[in-house]
Amino acid sequence: SSGINAEYGEAKLCTKKVNIEKTLEPVEVHKLQIEELKKEVEFNKNEREEVKKIYQTEMNKLDNAKAKLAFQKKTWEKKLQAAREEHLKLNANCINIRESSRKQLFDKELLLNRLVLDTKRCTKSIPELEASMAVLEKMVKE
Repeated sequence: SSGINAEYGEAKLCTKKVNIEKTLEPVEVHKLQIEELKKEVEFNKNEREEVKKIYQTEMNKLDNAKAKLAFQKKTWEKKLQAAREEHLKLNANCINIRESSRKQLFDKELLLNRLVLDTKRCTKSIPELEASMAVLEKMVKE
């Protein structure tokens, strides 16, 4: 209803102006119209300045947000790069450990195989040595 009241008020104002203009000379009517236009121009200038200020404020907010996001992006990119480098380092370390473990395992396998062979040799030669000792002890006694 406030819109209707405003329109009604505006219509009343227009009627009032028209009635005034009817009683005046054309030059006077033009002077009044020029005054009205000057007021309208002034109002529009002020409104434009307000809009400009609001626009600037909003653009500054957006610029600040954009700068903040750019900074955060750069920070995360640095962290990501550091994490990638750490991953590569750990991966290389893992490969080195695997290689050295393989070598140690191979060396231990060789030792174990050698030990198995030596054990078989001992198992075979100990009874032979014991028999030889018995022969030697017999010879010493005679």
